Amino acid sequence: MQNTTNQQKSKPAKFASYMVPAIGFVLVPAIWISLKYFGHISDRYLPSPIDVIRAASEIDPNLLIHTSFTAARLVFGFLAGTLAGIILGICIYNSKLLAKLINPAIDAMRSVPAIAIVPFFILWFGFSETGRILMVVTGIAFNIAVATYQALNDMPEKHKILFKSFGISPRSLTKEYVLPRLMETLLPTVRFSLSTAIGVVIASELLGSQIGLGYLMQTARSTFSMHVIFLSIMILGCLNAIVHTVLTRTWNRAVYWR
Repeated sequence: MQNTTNQQKSKPAKFASYMVPAIGFVLVPAIWISLKYFGHISDRYLPSPIDVIRAASEIDPNLLIHTSFTAARLVFGFLAGTLAGIILGICIYNSKLLAKLINPAIDAMRSVPAIAIVPFFILWFGFSETGRILMVVTGIAFNIAVATYQALNDMPEKHKILFKSFGISPRSLTKEYVLPRLMETLLPTVRFSLSTAIGVVIASELLGSQIGLGYLMQTARSTFSMHVIFLSIMILGCLNAIVHTVLTRTWNRAVYWR
């Protein structure tokens, strides 16, 4: 009887959990339409939804091609930067000499805005795809390295007591302790790095690319095509939401013991 009551209570909760995101998804277009048609805002400042939808079929090359190139640059650069940052952080944690040697340089590098490195990479690598991927890697790797080192260095007191009792160094247990510890603590930094990676990708496409959402926004700006800029931003937001959802769910499933 109690189980039946609990199931009946859980149904409204499940329904609410689906409805709230749905309402939030519809809310932004509703505000947009209301401002445009009831506020009588000029197309110069706020394009109509119909113009934005029409722009999707007028873009040449196809909008899907622009989105695919931006998504590929984002995913490859983000994965490579995350992996490089974690490896660098583990290396710093395992070597006190290395930590003292390069920590000041890393702290200096990560304080530089990711967008500021774009001109250097254009000068070094031109407009090649390698340069764009390396921009993303450099833009996020140092922050992830610092977060990795901090997560391992600030281990819980109970873990320190355990390792001390058995006379074991946690640095010798990379697979058994270090990686699980990082999986438990590193997700917020990785999620923030995803937003940084998107900004770097778009900046690299704005300054030197012939295809991609950033290039699309740059050409639309020069022709005053506000509806194309809005369309690019909307697609970029959807791309961010998809990658973020996949990342979060995959990461949480990987941490099965928590």
